[in-house]
Amino acid sequence: MGIDELLRLLEIEDFEEFGFFEYYAELVENEREIPFETLREFFVAVDRKTLAELTEGYFEETLANAPDDQTEFYLLLDSIGRNMTRLARCAADRGPDLFTEEFLRFRQWYIFDRAVRCENKNTGIKSDVGVCEALMLARLERLGGADYFFDFRDCMDYPIEASVYPIDELAEDAYAYSDEEEE
Repeated sequence: MGIDELLRLLEIEDFEEFGFFEYYAELVENEREIPFETLREFFVAVDRKTLAELTEGYFEETLANAPDDQTEFYLLLDSIGRNMTRLARCAADRGPDLFTEEFLRFRQWYIFDRAVRCENKNTGIKSDVGVCEALMLARLERLGGADYFFDFRDCMDYPIEASVYPIDELAEDAYAYSDEEEE
């Protein structure tokens, strides 16, 4: 997939249109493979302040769907979101590479890894689903859908140590970003 195909997938004509939650959600949740170079090119072209705001908003929305009894999972997802938001703000030499690497790691874990055990409380049917699908079921449950038991234990192995980059590597550029916000 090239950049033109990615823009068509998102149903936008240029990078400046990438400013709405729905586009970011489509980028995260779409099950098509998106190559590193295409994503990196996309993230370099998108306004980094917009990218950071969309990343932060996506994780806020996602956290709102986490089941109330899954505190450790909530904390993990919150840590991932904070890290990705910080990386999105940084556009120094390796900033786009680091964000793209983390974005792809997150997508793999969130969409493709089938590590959440869900059990329908009424039927007893069990299934292994991705984190995204489990959170969707939890949201539907709150809206009157089927009730589930969720077991997030097997998805707690997200490599958070590998994704938390040294502050000094990105600090100068993050500082520049915060100065831009004040203007």
